Amino acid sequence: MLAEKIMVTDLVTAHQDELVCDVFAKMREAKLRMLPVLDSEGCIAGVVSTFCLMAHIVPDYVNSGDLSDVSFAPDMGILHRHYNEVSNKEISHVMSKEPLLVHSNESLLSVAAALTGYGRHEYAMVIDKGNKFLGVISAGDILDKLIEKESEVNDA
Repeated sequence: MLAEKIMVTDLVTAHQDELVCDVFAKMREAKLRMLPVLDSEGCIAGVVSTFCLMAHIVPDYVNSGDLSDVSFAPDMGILHRHYNEVSNKEISHVMSKEPLLVHSNESLLSVAAALTGYGRHEYAMVIDKGNKFLGVISAGDILDKLIEKESEVNDA
């Protein structure tokens, strides 16, 4: 089975010039944790996830381990201040610029292997030969297809 047969195409997307606050509002409204980010030509520029946003909000000195005990820090104030600093920037400043890309004619096995080897995201962005964005495949989509196939076999 090819990627184009199971990809999800009815998607909410962001454009690289949209503001972080607007994209995050769009994500919350749609109850999503990830959005593809497109350039002006409809090609994938990156992906933004709640993880990407958090990575830009948590202070570097906390992530680096320079501060051994953060339990005393006024966490909401710090996080809020950092969110305000990034919220009016373009999403291109916080998005992941190296999303997992697969072509629409790749096999399901190839996509599954790419997803398991990729890491931080459980989504693959499906593109055509001209690198235009077509859809998304998640690990859950593949598992759903396997369960559907198993039901077909058991019903036969």
